[in-house]
This record gives sequence, structure tokens and C-alpha cells, in this order.
Amino acid sequence: MFKSFIKLTGGDYLPQLSSLGSNHLFLALCLIFISLGKNERAVAQQLNFGLNQKQPFEEIPHSEYSFQTSSRKTKKPVAGKLVALSNREYQLNGGWELLEGYKVRELQTSVHAPMLNTSDWYGATVPGTVLTTLVEQGVYPDPYWGLNNLLIPDTLCRMDWWYRNVFTIPQNKHGNRPKLIFNGINYRAEVWLNGKLLGNIDGAFCRGIFDISSIAKVGEANVLAVRVIPPSNPGIPHESCRAGIGPNGGVLCLDGPTFISSEGWDWNPATRDRNTGIWQDVRIVYANELELTDSQIITDLPLPDTTKVSFLIHTKVYNASTQLQDAKLHVQIGNVKAVHPFKIGAKEYKEIHLTPKQCKELVMEHPILWWPNGYGNQYLYNATICLTDNNNDTLDIQKMRIGVREMEYELSAHNAKGEIMRINFNPTAASEKRTRLFDNVARIKSKNGVFVPQLLQPLDGEIVREVEDKEMKEHLVVKVNGQRIFCKGGNWGMDDAMKRVSRERLEPYFKLHKNMHYTMIRNWTGESTEEIFYELCDEYGILVFNDFWLSTEGFNLNPLDNTLFMKNVREVVRRYRNHPSIALWCARNEGFAPKELEHSLAETLVEEDGTRHYLGNSRSLNSAGSGPWNYKFDPAWYYKSLAGGFRSEVGTPSLPTAETVREFMAEEDTWPISDVWFYHDWHNRSFGEKTFCELYTEGMDLKLGKSSSLDEFCTKAQLINYESHRAIFEAWNSKMWRDASGILLWMSHPAWPSMVWQNYSSNGETAGAYHGAQKACRPLHIQMSLDKYNVDIINTSLKEYKNVTVNLATYSKEGHKISATTLKVPTIKRNGLTPVITFDELAGVTDFRWIKIVLTDAKGHELDDNVYWFNPNKWDGKLLSNLPESNVSMQIKNVRYDESSYCKGKVVVTNKSKVIASFIDLTLRDSNSGKAIRPAYFNDGYFTLMPNESKEITFEFLISAQTKHVVIQLNGYNVASNQVTLR
Repeated sequence: MFKSFIKLTGGDYLPQLSSLGSNHLFLALCLIFISLGKNERAVAQQLNFGLNQKQPFEEIPHSEYSFQTSSRKTKKPVAGKLVALSNREYQLNGGWELLEGYKVRELQTSVHAPMLNTSDWYGATVPGTVLTTLVEQGVYPDPYWGLNNLLIPDTLCRMDWWYRNVFTIPQNKHGNRPKLIFNGINYRAEVWLNGKLLGNIDGAFCRGIFDISSIAKVGEANVLAVRVIPPSNPGIPHESCRAGIGPNGGVLCLDGPTFISSEGWDWNPATRDRNTGIWQDVRIVYANELELTDSQIITDLPLPDTTKVSFLIHTKVYNASTQLQDAKLHVQIGNVKAVHPFKIGAKEYKEIHLTPKQCKELVMEHPILWWPNGYGNQYLYNATICLTDNNNDTLDIQKMRIGVREMEYELSAHNAKGEIMRINFNPTAASEKRTRLFDNVARIKSKNGVFVPQLLQPLDGEIVREVEDKEMKEHLVVKVNGQRIFCKGGNWGMDDAMKRVSRERLEPYFKLHKNMHYTMIRNWTGESTEEIFYELCDEYGILVFNDFWLSTEGFNLNPLDNTLFMKNVREVVRRYRNHPSIALWCARNEGFAPKELEHSLAETLVEEDGTRHYLGNSRSLNSAGSGPWNYKFDPAWYYKSLAGGFRSEVGTPSLPTAETVREFMAEEDTWPISDVWFYHDWHNRSFGEKTFCELYTEGMDLKLGKSSSLDEFCTKAQLINYESHRAIFEAWNSKMWRDASGILLWMSHPAWPSMVWQNYSSNGETAGAYHGAQKACRPLHIQMSLDKYNVDIINTSLKEYKNVTVNLATYSKEGHKISATTLKVPTIKRNGLTPVITFDELAGVTDFRWIKIVLTDAKGHELDDNVYWFNPNKWDGKLLSNLPESNVSMQIKNVRYDESSYCKGKVVVTNKSKVIASFIDLTLRDSNSGKAIRPAYFNDGYFTLMPNESKEITFEFLISAQTKHVVIQLNGYNVASNQVTLR
């Protein structure tokens, strides 16, 4: 029963269980707990096992209004169809059906029978989860609206399900061995074809690859039946409400690798099927006797020289025949072509490693480099690895897109004597040796309280060299192509709570991240591990901080099956290692992996990748910690008490607009604050003497006054959101390369309609938090530190600017100019901070001020601007409540339509008043319906104009059938609403 042990806080161990059904798990855990000594029990009580019984009725969220009804749709017969992706690869689309396992066992006819009557089955969505199918078929209402999720039984995750498809497999002249490939199921599956068991799939991130050449009926109907089994330990969800949000996760963590957040976290409720199902696509690929397996292409730059690149090719070839074979490996990357002849024995797996030493052609002169967002273009080369026989007939082929780039890292480590050194290391330089560079278990703590790993290799100048940098202390710096990258971005807890992860759904969110000038996304506990996620990160230049499926050490449980965990790790690394966007592999969220997993992870990542750093802990190894996650009344706190280092999580609330709130709950529940708010993550967790939502509400009331309606409350919230999100990023900006190297927001992306922790809403709406972060993260940015009033220019690009001007002015509350200063700056250095002036004048100010800073180039063109409010007095909620109304106009210019169906243009916004126009926001709307067009990509929002000032804003949106008549609507805190017609 006991396979290994779970390490507890303090170094004790809890016996770790083999995979058990949920009916037996709680009893087993109780027996373990009883068997522990007194001290061990005290430690074990710190671990989060979740609930052992359902909450009482009075603790469940209630509403008379926020529920919807559903009606099952009439099933339309759809034939299974193989859609060609290439001349040898097909995707199995349509024709999928789904039924509960217990109903299948009651059938009079075998599930494998071709003529089975499936009229009672659900028409299934594949790729998709069980819940996706049941919602789309009208069995249950949309779980994202109101309290609908409570109407969906949690038994969905406590039963098995059968998927079925009947389809014809065609002849294919390019291959004689058809293979059936499942790119992802959750959590376990039995796969049957024509009544024959092909095998099993285990873990959410493993492929199932089956040779069906002896079973498939080519040219005839084939019956594919898949029994999908949910995680063994789905847990009992805590239904967040006024009584509290409950613990994050529970026993589902025992089943990692899976979507651990689907048991419920403090940013989404429990997904009722725990994302069980065939959540990735299903394909048929025609192979031959010789086939390629998971090829890797490494781009090796002779840094600091980037004028040429060497390609290192690693692949495996399998000979399924019983004869020795002669073959050739063809490599093409851009205009680089290389051929490598070889022999392979019968039933042999042969590893082939090619470098320019074996193939001198594997060198490209003057490559186009791949860069993170803001540092350059995201150029991707089409790469092909092809296997042919001696007659040059193609036997197998793998195609991919790669970026020419090389990762390096600066960090601190200690040697065998315990001496801490600051080093630069290049894992690609060591990739041929496949040698582990660091030992995270042998870590020590520096005098600054940061853990550093042990360096296992001597300094050699190429792989590891010592650097002099006292300012960055022990903290991690990520480098691409020899250049430091200032990592700014956010965490994705999960792309979508129901795992609807098509390109169509996900791409707008990546475009929003690019528009915020982000350079990194953290794939928190690996919940968003799929091909399209990495493809879009490649295309939009977003580096990936990639966790595996472990959450908080000493709180969340460790997985039961280490072998299964590592099998999924190997699969993930092999499948996605060619993506240039992946910058870091990380063991877990907020902690170190158990020792038995730590060593396996470290060795596997070197063996299977070898080109990236493996970070053993997201918050305390070469890192600056994580949190806090609550609202801070004084935004200067981030400068004084937090900013510095590389920090993987900092959060603050982000309430959406009233318009969005009304989209996911009944009007009756929108105001006053109701249980529906709490179910959608409006937290009641304590932070000291106040709760999360109390801190936020009281802070808003003190600054802007109490609210009497949803619209007023949400409008004021956007100003608070803008201020706090800007402050977080600007605080890190103020210490760029002077102790600070990266900051990731908790969170940038919501998994469902949430009231908290998001840069934009799940419907794509961008409001205060989005534009506050966007302002602070501009590649060329002028800002003022809120603690010491230093005015600095932040340049997170590789471009140098000459002869710029900084205009600094203060205004009264109404907008009367009080002071003005003009400063000339000869040079803005690349990728760094350029100090301008300390605004000492503020030290003597006794009344409220607006502070506006404008950066212009040598021709007077605006490069950036920034507006702050400054109040040296105690906030009373009335200071900004009586601003006089301003009059602002708009003028549309340069509207154009590109080939990708996007409309782009500019709008000039002018304040015609003699008073300030504060927090101006623009929205694109359909003029007929009045509905907002989302997402819309504006380059600025919630901006403030002084009297008689104008500002030019760019916009972009995707044209659709619903966007024939478009207006731009303008609103603001003290601005009369108006609109102008676009088309």
C-alpha cells in the first residue's frame, strides 16, 4: 500500500499511497493519521487534504435569481471523418459520441458493435472535456453564469465515461503502418479499436500512440471506443461564499499530473468533471517500417556573436522491420540543407546526433533571430526533418517552427566549499555533454535569505563563468541572445476552467498580453500545457516560466505515483522543447520537489532538453519570494517594502466593470454585494484584521467615497485597479538591474468570470488593471517613483534614443498649472534605467496635485507620458468626488483594413475644457446592438488630459459579421460620455 513518502514541514515524512479510488482514500488517510505519533500528527494537520464531507446547506451560496435552466438538444447524427493535415496525417473530426460508463454496462449490445443504437448517447465535443459536451448539448446550463455551477452534480468526476466514433480509414500510399494518436486525455483511458484493446493512457499530459496496422479495416468502417476514467481522488469541493473561500486544492493533488486546480482554488470553483475527457485532438498518422521519434533542434550561437548559428540535431529512428536498413536523414531549416546517410539494424532504436562536425552544412550565416516581445521580432523558421530510403522515397517526416535564439542565465550558486559566486551559465554550451550543472538539494541560504543551489561543474568560461554584479545579489536574470530580458508579465492559473483551448479562443488573450508589453507568462503548475499555448507564446514573443504539476510545499499534497509523474514530465519536455518561448522549467509552485522527484526532474531535464535552466523552486531559489496578494492602500508600499529580485507572484484585486459583472449574474444579484460575488472569487479571506474584500472596499471608499450602486462601485474600482497595477510594475522598473530582474503578476489571465486577480476579464474586456499594467510596461517609459520621487526613463528594448526632452508639470485638483520644468536628456541607454531628476518640489507640497510627465523626441513627438495623483493629506473620500465635469471630443483618422481581417486606426482625443479630464476610457461598440466589441486593442486607456490637451490613441480589432456598424464610445471619471462613428 505504501509506495513512498510525502515530506512534511519540518522534515518528517508521511507514508505515500498507491493509487486508490476515492471511496477508499479517506479511510486510508484516517488510518495513516491515527498511526502517526503526536508530533507527526501536528505536522500532518498542516497539509491540505480538503473536505471530508460536503458543506452544510447554510454554507452554500444562495440566490433566487442567478440560476438558469437548460434543455437537452436534439442529437444530430454526424459521421466520423478524417480531415487531412498532410499527405500522411489526419485529424479525426466529428462523429464522436459520449455516454456514462454505467449506462454502457447496461447496454444489451456491445459498445464495440458497428450497428449499436446510439440514439441516447450525447453528441460529443472532441477535443473537449465531458463537461464541455454536456454543456454544449444542453444537459446543464453554462457553469460560468451566476451560480449555475452548483446545479451540475459533482458525480461527473466519480464515474467512468465512454467515447465512441465510427469512421472509415482510407488507403494511403505514403505509409503502410497506420497509427492512432491521442494527444491528451485526462486522466486514464482504455483504447479499443474494432473490439481489440490497443492499450492504456495514463496522466493528463501523455500521448497515447498505438500501431493499428493489424487491426484497422482500411476502406471500411472502424469502431473506436475509449473508456475514460477520471482522477482517483477528485476530492470534495469547497463552495466559496461568505463563510470563506476554503483551502486551495485538496486530495486531487495526489493524482498529479492532472489539472489540480479543477478541485477548486481561490480563483475558480471546482470544475464538476475535473476536466475529464479527450481534451486534445485524435489523429491517424501513416508510418512506414522506419520512423522518427520526437526530434530536437538546438540553435547554438557563438555568443556574444550572433552573426551565425550552428544547428544541433537530435532524433531517434526506429526500424520496425526484421532487416538491416540503409536510410538517409534530411534536415532543412530555411535555406540550410543537410543529408546524413546511416544504417539501422532490425528492430533497433537508433539515436542520431548531428552537429556541424558531422554535417558542415548545419551552419547558417546571418540568421534572423527570435526575440521576446519588445526586444525584436519573433521570426520563426520552418524546419523539416525527413527520413528517406536509398531511393529518396520519404519514409517519415517531422515539421516544426523554430526560433534561432539561445538562453543564458545569471544567478548565484555555491561551490563545494560553500562559497557563493555570481555566475553566468549557458546550458546550450553543455547540451552535448548532457551534464547536470546544479544540485538543488545541496542548496544553502545566503545572508540575504535566498536559497542558492550548489554548482557541480568548475568554471570554464564557456559553460559557466564568474561575473561581477553585486547589485543583483542572488537573484535570477534571464538572457536571450546574450541580452538581459526584463521579465514582466503574469501567471496563468489555467487557460480555461473547462479546457476549451482552441487557437480561436486563446489567441486574443495572447494578443492582449503582447499589447500590454509583457515578456513572460508563468504556466502555473502546468495547467496550460498544450501545443497551442506554446505556439502562441512563440508567435507573440512571450517567454514561458513553465511549472510542473506540484503546488505549495508543506500545504498541498505530493503526487502518489512518482513513476507516472515522471513519465508525463518526459512527454512534455520531448513534445515542447523545440519551442523558443520556453525559458524556465520549474519543479513546483512555492516550494521544492520531494527529494525522490527532485533528482529525477534534474536528470531528466538535462537528458531530454539540456538547453534551459531548471529552477527548483518558484519563490525562494534565486528568487525574491511570492505575494502579497491583497490590496495596498499606499502604492508607494511596493517601492519601499517589496520591489526587487525576480518575483513569481504579486497580486492585487481587479474588479471588472459593471457591464461585465452584469454579463455573468442576474441583475438582482449585482448590488448590493451578494453570494454570487463571493462564488465568483470576491474573497473573504483574512489579511490581518481585515478581509481581502474589506481592504479593497475600504481603500476605495477612503480615496473616492462610498458607493451607492454597482456602476459607481465598479467605476471607482477601475481607478484603484489602474493605480495599484501600475505601481507594482513601476516599483520593479525603478530598480531595473539594480536588484530587480523580473515581476509576474498574480494573475494576468482569468480561467472563468472572476472578480479578482486579472488584467482583463474573461470576456476580453480591458479596464483599469489592464491599462495600468500596459502603461508601466511600455518598452520606453517615463515614470516617477512614489517613494523618493525619482523621475526615471525605463528602456526595456535594445534601441538607443538620443536628445530627448522631459517635461514635468504639476496641476491643481481642477487642472490649473502650478509649475513646469523642462529637462534635456542626451542619451537613453539600451535595456536599462536612465535617471532624470529627483522631484524635490513634492516634499514641500501641502495640497493635492496632479503630476504629469511627458517624454518627447528631438522633433517634439511624444514618446510616452504619465500622470500621477499626489495627496500629502489624509484621504477622506471627498477629495475627488466633486471634480467639475469636462468636455472631451474625438476625431477618427487613418482607418485601414489589413489582410488578416483586422481594422486599425487612430483617434485623437481632445480636452476642450478648462478643467482636467481624468481617467478617460475608450470602448468600441456595435452601434446597432450597443454591445462592446471585445477584445479591442488600444495602446492606452484610463488616461488623463489637462485643459486643452490632445492625445492620439491607436486601436485595432478583429472584423466580423457583427462589426458592420462601429462607434468609439468615450467615458471618464469626470467626463461627459460621447461617441463617434467609425464605420
